[in-house]
Amino acid sequence: MGRQLSGFYFCQKFDIKYVTQKFVKGRAIADHLAHCSLEEAKEIQGDFPNEDIMGIELESWKMYFDGATNQNGSGIEVLLISPKGIHISFSGRLNFPTTNNATEYEACIIGLQAALGLGVKELEVYGDSTLIISQIQNRWKIKEEKLMPYHVCLQKLASKFGKIQYQYVPRMQN
Repeated sequence: MGRQLSGFYFCQKFDIKYVTQKFVKGRAIADHLAHCSLEEAKEIQGDFPNEDIMGIELESWKMYFDGATNQNGSGIEVLLISPKGIHISFSGRLNFPTTNNATEYEACIIGLQAALGLGVKELEVYGDSTLIISQIQNRWKIKEEKLMPYHVCLQKLASKFGKIQYQYVPRMQN
């Protein structure tokens, strides 16, 4: 009957072509810039700041992370939510003894690695550990030396995102 190809839908019988709204907006900007002379394009650059253009192309993902340690061991859980509402969740058990705070860091690190693996550029990170979120935001100092490598690792991972924000959420909402 028809076939889909990168944002288009072709209907061979009636020669109907469907194009997504996002494609039309992006195409309008590209067409406008393509018809401009080099001098006109330089003048227009102020009218189209990079942040706004990137805002059209990029949408923010959400990530929720949690870690827990008890007498039975340590476990982590991460939930990634795409801009289109697709949920990707995973959980795991840590095979080494650790503290609850280290487990929270482990969960956040694994979540950031997964997001980078999916090509995510903008990420909103939510966690229920006041300590971890405050340390990641550099509002609180790291007093426990064992947590320093985790903090350094998170900073390196965070630098690979175009935009990343951290937000504390109460335990009942995480």
